[in-house]
Amino acid sequence: MYIFLENQQHERISEKVGDDAAESFTSACQAAPEGSIMRGVQRYGDTMLNKLQLERFVRELHQLPEEQKTEAIRHVTEMAQQAAACGGYMYFSGD
Repeated sequence: MYIFLENQQHERISEKVGDDAAESFTSACQAAPEGSIMRGVQRYGDTMLNKLQLERFVRELHQLPEEQKTEAIRHVTEMAQQAAACGGYMYFSGD
């Protein structure tokens, strides 16, 4: 999975980053409760989150247990906060 940010004009505003070798972010999304934004992030499809979805997504990431917050998850959280702050989008490109 690759992740990057877009501004309101859908221009890429970040480098493309991937999950860690253990796929901690992808695994956390798959284990998230039904109906959560995290659960909606697709491993094999593409997912785009807007400002409103990003705000909820960040709350869900913050609610993860501390021992589950890997470097990859912390980085995704920072990216989501950045995208929400500029009214942009977060794009997840599944394999």
